[in-house]
Amino acid sequence: MKLRKGNLIITFLLNYMKMKKVIFYISIIVSLILLVNIFQILTNDFERLTEYGFGYLIGKIILFVFFITLTFITKNSVLKKKEIE
Repeated sequence: MKLRKGNLIITFLLNYMKMKKVIFYISIIVSLILLVNIFQILTNDFERLTEYGFGYLIGKIILFVFFITLTFITKNSVLKKKEIE
């Protein structure tokens, strides 16, 4: 079977939409894990944090913001696709 240029573009677009869905769900899971981790640090270990501990906490917060932003960016395309189906 010979692939035509149109078929190749359609295949690429379908795979791209599937990847957006995978990225959306993975970023939600990672965001929830980071949120739980940040909450545990703030409730249990905040008094014992050293300078390095605060850096660790800030790093977790930055990662959390990154994955939440990624979730919001991919959310629109995933939800629009569900409405179409």
